[in-house]
Amino acid sequence: MQLNSALECLKTPTGLNFGQIALARLETWITAPETEGVEWGQVKSCLFVRLTTKDGLYDCSEAFVLPYREKAVAEIIHALGCSASKLKSISPWIFRDLAKQAAARHQSSEFSAAGSALEMALWDILGKLLNAPLCDLLGGNHNRAIPIYGNIWSTTQWDVASLETRATDLVAKGYRAIKNHPMLNHTAQDAANCVNQVRAAIGGDIALLVDLDSQNNANAAIQIAQAIEPAHPYWFEEPIDGGDIRALTQIRKDQKLRVATGEKHCGLSNFRAILAAGAADILNADIAAIGGILDLLDIAELAYQQGVQISPDCWNSMTVAAAAMLHVCASIPNAEMAEIYPEYIQHGEKFAFTAFLLEGEYAHLSNKPGIGVDLNVSALHDLCEHHQSTCLSLAEATC
Repeated sequence: MQLNSALECLKTPTGLNFGQIALARLETWITAPETEGVEWGQVKSCLFVRLTTKDGLYDCSEAFVLPYREKAVAEIIHALGCSASKLKSISPWIFRDLAKQAAARHQSSEFSAAGSALEMALWDILGKLLNAPLCDLLGGNHNRAIPIYGNIWSTTQWDVASLETRATDLVAKGYRAIKNHPMLNHTAQDAANCVNQVRAAIGGDIALLVDLDSQNNANAAIQIAQAIEPAHPYWFEEPIDGGDIRALTQIRKDQKLRVATGEKHCGLSNFRAILAAGAADILNADIAAIGGILDLLDIAELAYQQGVQISPDCWNSMTVAAAAMLHVCASIPNAEMAEIYPEYIQHGEKFAFTAFLLEGEYAHLSNKPGIGVDLNVSALHDLCEHHQSTCLSLAEATC
């Protein structure tokens, strides 16, 4: 199989020229966490971005954030946006060069999330300028059905009975792949029992993904893998922190399950090292944290050359970042499945018109240009706990 043209066209970006685009305004919104009306767990804070050009064209994007760090990411976004606005021309490629220079080889996760959001925004502008969906620009096809899985994540409901109930509920809603987090407040033995009981509850024809959430004991992870092998997990995610490549390689060697890793890491160097060591079968970088769509596509190409699959993580809203994730999955040949947080979907409908439809085990993109998501700014203001606006052009009257 040949590489998708998405990965080839990025090597010669001159055919997708922005022209003389002038950025006028940059806004960010940080939404408050929400539990009311959420059927499972809590919806975390999310950070949304909107860039406006002096011609009135606007886009939207999203950055991955964690508690206590949301405003730090927003500040980096505004600082990088100001620097980008001073350039003679701007595009995703030019911005990536700027961000790498600014990072000065000290690329923190917060900096990478900020860069991801701004590059994502520029891709959205480019799609709107060319009146084409993002994945079509990347050489993909927006009509491609994208396999998905439902993630069972909760900071409070971790007993086995609750996990069984949630898993069977998602199967009843049409999901054919479910991700479970059995180590939340559990011992290794409890975790193994949890996986086996959830498997019994959902039956043998549903893909069961197991995420250990980066444990600190490789031997314990191997023991869990061996104990849950009869449950036939679809993959074995983050059995240990992906930064410990030697331990990760040993885990992959000493047990039979497919290993997935990458959600907590940014930039290309760590992924290159993982691939060089043969430490993973699946890479699951977060679309809004990796550093940008270009970086994710570079990782996808490197992985493809070694027979490694890509299954992007998306612990973000199920609006902008999720749509961008699906566009990338529709553009690369080694996409495995895309992550969906079912409890975030209804929350996202309060402030966004989404760009995709979920039907059973697949997601289907719309034919809207760019990423395809429209933010309801008024509704977003109502849910927001921090809004920041930066004028990028003193001559722009609307700033």
